[in-house]
Amino acid sequence: MARKRAAIVDAAREAFLRDGYGGASMERIAKDAGVSIMTLYRHAEGKDDLFSAVIAQACHPADQAEQARIHESLQKSLQDVLVFIGVMFQERIASPATIALFRTVMVETLRFPHLAEIAYRGLIGAHQDALDAFLGERDETVSLDAGQRRKLGAAFLDRLVGLDSFRVLLGLEGATDAERLDRAMSASAELISALPAPTGGKH
Repeated sequence: MARKRAAIVDAAREAFLRDGYGGASMERIAKDAGVSIMTLYRHAEGKDDLFSAVIAQACHPADQAEQARIHESLQKSLQDVLVFIGVMFQERIASPATIALFRTVMVETLRFPHLAEIAYRGLIGAHQDALDAFLGERDETVSLDAGQRRKLGAAFLDRLVGLDSFRVLLGLEGATDAERLDRAMSASAELISALPAPTGGKH
């Protein structure tokens, strides 16, 4: 089932990038995935479900090695974890796969405006939710209420996105690794400086 699911999502991504949302067909996606149309509909009710799955795939760790790297980073200090998250977020948003999806959405939103919300929630909102959940489990931020944590997380991610994002969308050179690291370090320092002073316990 997992292999079939992966094949379906891969075929859907290729179809959306090649034919656009409007031009992609469930029949072609099923054929390219090597499954029957009935099997495809057991995994997705329609193209919206498939598009959401494609967007979600762009946010998830690509393989076990990356998952292990993420798990290892979460054991470090809050500042180190935030720097890691900050660099990873910038890399994901500027990756060729994500940029291709952004461009597809921008072309199709005049006819299918709901795609913009799906893409934003999947590509940006998913990272914000993950960061919010992480902050909710850390000793350094557990005393904050949900609204405060959400606001800090949103501000952190907002500081990571620069003008180079427009350059990447236009096919030009984006930020360098050093620039991404510097931006992540600055955003991390700002978030930590906004935390209340520790009152005891593990920090």
